[in-house]
Amino acid sequence: MSDDKDFEKAKETLLKINEIVAQMDPAVRVASFEILVSRYLGHPNAAAAAAINPKPASDLATGEAAPDTSELGAFISSFDTSKPNEAVMVLVAWLYSNYGVYAISAKEIKELADTCGLTVPVRPDNTMRYAKENNKNVFTQQAKGWQLTVSGELYMKNTFKVKKGNRSLPAA
Repeated sequence: MSDDKDFEKAKETLLKINEIVAQMDPAVRVASFEILVSRYLGHPNAAAAAAINPKPASDLATGEAAPDTSELGAFISSFDTSKPNEAVMVLVAWLYSNYGVYAISAKEIKELADTCGLTVPVRPDNTMRYAKENNKNVFTQQAKGWQLTVSGELYMKNTFKVKKGNRSLPAA
């Protein structure tokens, strides 16, 4: 009897989440769904572990295991996002770990940040414009978006311990 009630409650929650996600920009639907499901239905492994033991980026630089990139919520909680510019870089790292190198728009960063409750600068494009590592640009402008440079890819790999993703971008 309890299993039936749990199933019905989960079904109802998933339908509500689906209604919300359907209204979002297609570029952030997958991430939005993952965040909402992990928050309201819970994920037994990644989200719970990350919530119990969040790690700042400086801890990961010491050689610890790579963070879980399958769920945005779990990934974000692995890093210190207290500064808005750090939040932008964490979101870019998650996008890179899932989709590889492509032109990321400021709008996409804002929507992703809004979805997961992060505070980002009013102009995340300026964060990407002026980001440098070892006096080299992390991003280059591509039309209305910002794409990681080779130095930027190395920065993402070294700082956030992520690998280049190869999933196809959600259809716009």
